[in-house]
Amino acid sequence: MKKDPPSEQLHPIISLFTQGQLQQALSKATQMLERFPHSVVLYNIAGACNAGLMQFDAAINSYKQAIKIKPDYAEAYYNMSVALNDKGDLEAAIESYKQALKIKPDYAQAYNNMGNIQKDKGDLEAAIESYKKAIKIKPDYADAHNNMGIALNHKGDLDAAISSYKQALKIKPDYAQAFSNMGNILKEKGDLNAATSSYKQALKIKPDWAEVYSDLGGVLLLLNQTDQALVTYEKAISLKKDLNAAISGLGNALLKKGEHSEGLDKLRQSEGSILFNIKSGLSIK
Repeated sequence: MKKDPPSEQLHPIISLFTQGQLQQALSKATQMLERFPHSVVLYNIAGACNAGLMQFDAAINSYKQAIKIKPDYAEAYYNMSVALNDKGDLEAAIESYKQALKIKPDYAQAYNNMGNIQKDKGDLEAAIESYKKAIKIKPDYADAHNNMGIALNHKGDLDAAISSYKQALKIKPDYAQAFSNMGNILKEKGDLNAATSSYKQALKIKPDWAEVYSDLGGVLLLLNQTDQALVTYEKAISLKKDLNAAISGLGNALLKKGEHSEGLDKLRQSEGSILFNIKSGLSIK
């Protein structure tokens, strides 16, 4: 008895998933599991759909079913790690990545993602070691070089962090995030002209990045280029109206110009704004 459906039956489900039609893909995968109850591929797809729908417990259960059938299914362990991380169970996510790496020792992406969790937990030495292993397996892994830079920055090794960002940019010259991260360090080091150049490079690549406009505004203000800072902060706010840092920066720029009433108004307006981002990734191989 064949465990997995033929590819011509799997393809429409995978197509729905890649198009973002997660509920439809999940429904079809669930229905097909009735005919192919031992299909690790279908369980993995169902897990990916559930994870995309933020149904993390259901996703984890699907991955566990896949692993029960195929204990050496590295991709299922990897995907389960992503779901566990998104659920907030960081230790379990790390353990799941380690299981994936036992099965597939050259799984560079698993090392990179595990490094991200270790970095977020504040275990910078472990994170850096994980990134090094990812890079050893895949020297042209731009994301791992960039993430290593972030960890080195948090550790306080600014020059090494800049070297990591430069390596990421050598591999991927249009890596806006690396230009932005490097700009942040250059600003911290007091090299404001170089920071300005780095932020502008990021914005050439990603011209709608409000946060980088805000960061650039801050450097321009430090350089006493107040009029340019005002324009830059206004651009940031036009892209993201509730961007706290830009509203606050605009207030400071207005105060510096002597426009005290407008500046104080912006500073009051900026109170209570919140910024956040969410990252994840899945594999449905």
